[in-house]
Amino acid sequence: MSRHELPPVFAALAELAGEPTVERAQVLGRALKAMPDLSAWVREQRQLTVRALLDMPQHSAKTLSGPLEVTPQRVHDIAAGHRATENRRAAAAKSSTG
Repeated sequence: MSRHELPPVFAALAELAGEPTVERAQVLGRALKAMPDLSAWVREQRQLTVRALLDMPQHSAKTLSGPLEVTPQRVHDIAAGHRATENRRAAAAKSSTG
């Protein structure tokens, strides 16, 4: 995928590509400003989904870890709402004080 190609997961945003206009620049600017809100919403939806999957008898952190491409511990972290960046910061802080 080229640097300028829209990742497939965001294909619905393709309508934002087009002729250079002031309106397009405004819409793209608003989209960029809303990225933290979108990211938070996506994380929340993933957390709710993983938590619901873990509640099903046919799923466990171990069985979900492969398809989700994370470790079983990370599956539990996602379900609990922990963010990977927070975990890395905490680990870095702990190792720098130890």
